[in-house]
Amino acid sequence: MRKIFLLQGLFLLFGFLVQAQKDSVNIKGIFQKLTEEIKSYKIDTTSPPKDKMSQKIIQLRELKGGFNINEAIAYKMQEEESKNEISKAKTAYLKQEFENGKGKQWLDNAVIHIYRQHFTYKELKQLVKFYKTPAGQKLATDFPYIMMKTLMAAQIIHDALLKNE
Repeated sequence: MRKIFLLQGLFLLFGFLVQAQKDSVNIKGIFQKLTEEIKSYKIDTTSPPKDKMSQKIIQLRELKGGFNINEAIAYKMQEEESKNEISKAKTAYLKQEFENGKGKQWLDNAVIHIYRQHFTYKELKQLVKFYKTPAGQKLATDFPYIMMKTLMAAQIIHDALLKNE
């Protein structure tokens, strides 16, 4: 499960890096901010307000499709089971909980709270509007591949530089 959170962290990091390139922000500052946010993060799984902002977050998550934390968790559980890192019984239990039980509800609640901390209602409306466009749908579909290929490219370049040192 830690790998799932690492993967999500990488996606978050990629977003920070894209913003850093756009704004010419000091990369050290981005990593420092990310580290501070992660260290101070306290999960909130309580029911979020049932208001227009929460509804817009749910709509945005549905529009983004393509890749989400719930799918990443399901994939990770299958991977752990195939490597005998977790029993079939525990995998079945976790799968049930993350698909229809407490795990899904708690995670959905936590994600809504996270979005509420990072976006205004106006920004959420803009994001929903974008993800309804063909370009937004293409980004939703292609972003996971772009992200993973970008990380692979960075790793390959990293390894090549060390090899040629």
